[in-house]
Amino acid sequence: MLIDERDIALFFLGWRGFVDTADTALAEHGLGRVDHRILYVVVRQPGITVSELAGALGISRQALHRPLSGLLRRGYVTRSASARSGRERALSATAAGASVERAATAPQLTQLEQVAAIAGPAALAGWRAVMRSLAGSTLAASPPSTRHLIES
Repeated sequence: MLIDERDIALFFLGWRGFVDTADTALAEHGLGRVDHRILYVVVRQPGITVSELAGALGISRQALHRPLSGLLRRGYVTRSASARSGRERALSATAAGASVERAATAPQLTQLEQVAAIAGPAALAGWRAVMRSLAGSTLAASPPSTRHLIES
């Protein structure tokens, strides 16, 4: 067997090590991981609708309502009528929202760059293959707004 229980523990611990820096940056603004996920998508998809955002995050619009309302109230995200339909609301990050997102994401990117440099190109290619495989069924069922995040 290639994988055992220790690999699950390693995955959990690796994930924790990955999110710790973002959690610290977010906490300085009174935000959490769900806020980071929302900002991450909205920064990369200006004009995304609420429905598309919920689909990209894999949550219901109802579950999205509370954290999105907080980001709107704090001035990190704006909402306007969508160009496609007056009934839809398009979301965009403000400069402050983009700054908070960058403060949380930049250390993660640096961390990934450092470990990729240590592991080397072959290991990085293998890691990407594993991640794509893990995300396979989720990506297949995801809206274009989600697939765009890894294809662009």
